[in-house]
Amino acid sequence: MGEEYTHVRGETITFDETGTEPETPFDRLEERIDALIERYEELRGEHNRCGKGLAASEARIRELEAQLEKSEQQKLEIRSRLDALIDKLGRFS
Repeated sequence: MGEEYTHVRGETITFDETGTEPETPFDRLEERIDALIERYEELRGEHNRCGKGLAASEARIRELEAQLEKSEQQKLEIRSRLDALIDKLGRFS
């Protein structure tokens, strides 16, 4: 019969049907189910890795936002202190 191709969301799964014993429809179904299960497990692992990466990215974003807020507060404090110093110097002119 030759090779049979099955497409699963962007993936091509090739089944070689050139064995010595003729395959029954159930054999082909079992092979396809096994291939789908294997692909599902791969995708689930990839999904878990992506979830962990996303969580790490979100934690880094929160950390950077906290640093930015701290920097903004320091900038306001420095500006206030500089204004006070300029005001003091202005009184002596």
